[in-house]
Amino acid sequence: MAIEVLVLGGGYTGVWAARRIARAQRRGVHDDVRVTLVSASDVHGFHGWTAEVITGHVREHRARVALAELLPGVRLVRGVVTHVDLENREVQVVEERGIRVFRYDELVIGVGSRDARERVPGLREHGWSLKDDGGLEALNAHLAEVVSDAASISDSVERARLLTVAVAGGGFAGAEASTAIAQRLRAALDATPALAGERARVVLVHSGSSLLSELRPRFARVADYSARHVVASGVEMRGGVRVVSVTPAGAQLRDGSFIASATVVSAIGQAPVALAGTEGLPRDAAGRAITDRYLRVAPHVWAGGDSAAVPHPSGRGACPTNALWAIFHGKRIGANVLRKLRGRRPAPFRFPGLGQGASFGVGRGAAELYGVQLTGWVAWIARWGFFHWFMPSRRVALATAREWFAGPVIAAVPSGEVARGYSGARQY
Repeated sequence: MAIEVLVLGGGYTGVWAARRIARAQRRGVHDDVRVTLVSASDVHGFHGWTAEVITGHVREHRARVALAELLPGVRLVRGVVTHVDLENREVQVVEERGIRVFRYDELVIGVGSRDARERVPGLREHGWSLKDDGGLEALNAHLAEVVSDAASISDSVERARLLTVAVAGGGFAGAEASTAIAQRLRAALDATPALAGERARVVLVHSGSSLLSELRPRFARVADYSARHVVASGVEMRGGVRVVSVTPAGAQLRDGSFIASATVVSAIGQAPVALAGTEGLPRDAAGRAITDRYLRVAPHVWAGGDSAAVPHPSGRGACPTNALWAIFHGKRIGANVLRKLRGRRPAPFRFPGLGQGASFGVGRGAAELYGVQLTGWVAWIARWGFFHWFMPSRRVALATAREWFAGPVIAAVPSGEVARGYSGARQY
């Protein structure tokens, strides 16, 4: 009877854990193991290129790769996990054709996190997500549509509202997204004769006294460089204030002011996904399942990524919640499952981290790598290279790298009022 390894989640942790085990299986090691991955989507989303997908430097479809391509030899199940029975080692999944129950010998939980839009009333109903499945494609289509709508009306007040975007959140995600949206809208306006002379307004709202406060004071040079280039891109900064509600008309701020806008983008952070039946697992203040240094949360249960609090190898707190850490969590989980099946002790998680970085346009990078602060072209090239290297598909990574030399593409709405193929490099 096959040993059943069940992986929950098609994100970074799940994909890298499953492929590590499946590769060993294809080499003839543990051919009695069957790996099953359950995901609500049949594609894996690579979120590193968020800003570049918005600006059109990376084509939208390049950030989404079919799980079947990434995971040969893995049984893929498209469905939603509704309950985990830790005692009987069973997981209930709702598929299109009904409810199925999967038993497991080893369970990997890599369900990640979701955009925490419920923290702000109205943001889920009327806002836009940078992370949700298909969120970037929907946002880009929406931005093209508001430009098209603005070109078709004469009401100057409504036109201004259509061409105003509010971005909530002053971390790297909000800083990158606001800059990229400003660049995209500028390109779209330049390509729309009916909007000649018009300007888009992008407002970045954050509660901190300064942008990227999480980098200060240690990486103040990176934070200051980033803030300068966000402002230089034309983004209006509103610091020390929060978005408290969102309506179809715009964003209400805590200080009583209102931003009339057709687009409010959430970059306020993520909330870990918790599965029914796992309530008894130990959790940290953020709601993440607490693992040991081998990434175990319970007997026969492993976890990593945004939904897990994994001890940092340095002994200081938990690992950061970002893609690179989730990838290495998945690799270690996969390796430890194999070690366990061979009767060996699991190995501790030792990845020390590389750092973090952002792009504010071609050649305008900001990063800290191994504690060293980098800005400008050096930071941009380092980030460009790292992101291509960690894309899970070599085929897609090579295609993405080639397409950079073709210039950015701004997709058109069906009306065709926003030109396709714009490559106005001057704003980058």
